[in-house]
Amino acid sequence: MRQGALLRGLGGCAIAWLALGWAGAMASLADDEAIKAAALDYAEGWYAGDEVRVARALHPQMLKRRIVTEIVSRQQAVQVLDAATLLRATREGRGKAGAEGPVILRVAILDRHGDMAVVRVVSSLYVDYLSMVRWEGRWLILSVLWGTITAPGD
Repeated sequence: MRQGALLRGLGGCAIAWLALGWAGAMASLADDEAIKAAALDYAEGWYAGDEVRVARALHPQMLKRRIVTEIVSRQQAVQVLDAATLLRATREGRGKAGAEGPVILRVAILDRHGDMAVVRVVSSLYVDYLSMVRWEGRWLILSVLWGTITAPGD
């Protein structure tokens, strides 16, 4: 009798574990989709000149950085853009000006832990590494490290 009760109890635990695992997997998929949607709002919005889409993807304190080298002196510096500067450049259509033909984007979630994620976005012109956070229930870009593609395969 006790053995049967024990097995029934273990069966209940197994069902509970399966249910928790399924719920966790669904939450994980939902997070992945939200992360990708924010990354696409950022990248597609840039190329379309759609300030609303880009703004939707950015944390208000977002900073975008890249290393630049001065042509004559060969001195390196860090170029920093804040959210307002990026939105102004988007509104001015700077992303549209650089794109020739349809833009193809590849988005890959490189890592995700809790409320943090690292995402790589590649287009024919740029490689962007997005540091993202879940902020007030939404996935937003907190920082971007980016560079231009100078040769195929970069």
